[in-house]
Amino acid sequence: MLFKAQKILSPILAPISKGYGAVMARRADKYSSGEYERFRPECPCISVGNIGSGGSGKTPIADWLLKWAEREGLLTVLLTRGYGAKPAQLPYLVNILSPVHEAGDEPLMLANSNSQAKVVVDPVRKRSGAWAEQEFKPGLMLLDDGFQHMAVERDLDFVLLTPDDFTHGWDKVIPRGTWRESVQALQRADVFFVKSSPDAFRRMHWLIQEKLAQLGKPVFQFELKAKGLRLLGGGERLDFGSEKYLLFAGIGKPEILREDAGKDMGRAPEEFIIFKDHHAYTAQDVESIRKKAAATGAKRIVCTPKDAVKLTELGCEDFYVIDLEVEFKETIFFDDTEDAPFDKWWNKQRLTDALKK
Repeated sequence: MLFKAQKILSPILAPISKGYGAVMARRADKYSSGEYERFRPECPCISVGNIGSGGSGKTPIADWLLKWAEREGLLTVLLTRGYGAKPAQLPYLVNILSPVHEAGDEPLMLANSNSQAKVVVDPVRKRSGAWAEQEFKPGLMLLDDGFQHMAVERDLDFVLLTPDDFTHGWDKVIPRGTWRESVQALQRADVFFVKSSPDAFRRMHWLIQEKLAQLGKPVFQFELKAKGLRLLGGGERLDFGSEKYLLFAGIGKPEILREDAGKDMGRAPEEFIIFKDHHAYTAQDVESIRKKAAATGAKRIVCTPKDAVKLTELGCEDFYVIDLEVEFKETIFFDDTEDAPFDKWWNKQRLTDALKK
């Protein structure tokens, strides 16, 4: 619906979008020239962000990097604004006991799955960065959703794109489209990621070449693969089974979840309930979900990890959570680098090399 409206109103929205893109470009120039103050971490810093809005997979990539850093013995701080969070104080250090309304759903999810990392919520990330550096002396700092947040200097910009970004969404800046900056901003990127299946990525190969070849930066495909289910109340990973199920989610681009769940579970859900992204679940929501599951004969109620962190105090221990893992397979290099998926290409030396730029 939104896309159709933007297309119809394109002649009116185009000049507004052009003006917005110009404002963002001037802002970036002021940061790069030193006119605007920036915080420079003493440790290596990676930004994980995107050019558009929502649904590109920033949180799973940040989670993968946190786990990689722990394996490498690097204490990592992740700086996030914590969308929708209402912290008791700022900066706010998230832990597994943090109330979700204080921490935010994605920060709490990252803290729960990366107990050794320090997840810090604060909309002013140069403040939280300075505080975290003094408190923890980290070996690595990550900026969540940081591509447009230039008040913190970074050594690498990881920029995520969706398949839509390469087609009807290409260089369509707010309000004409979903992009936060114009296409020239992609020149700041060091690594690109595309969230898609390997087959879809291969079909897009020519389009990626056309759009990104002149930038000369590697492009890595990734997807979230469901490995099974877990009870929200805890326990081992379970097989998907063949029982009827109800699916619900409050995430960006839920239609992709429905399609993937149908493949993984071997059948479509009896009911798919969509809540707005970052939805704060209530007891009434849970009651409604249970009633719809009973009415449709669904034996299992299934949600995502992002939803699960907001349901722990609502008596949902019998709900099932999709157990997701990031998988990398395809890649495009625009030089003579030997093809390798991101998890084989990325290493500590590449992080060290970034500091020499």
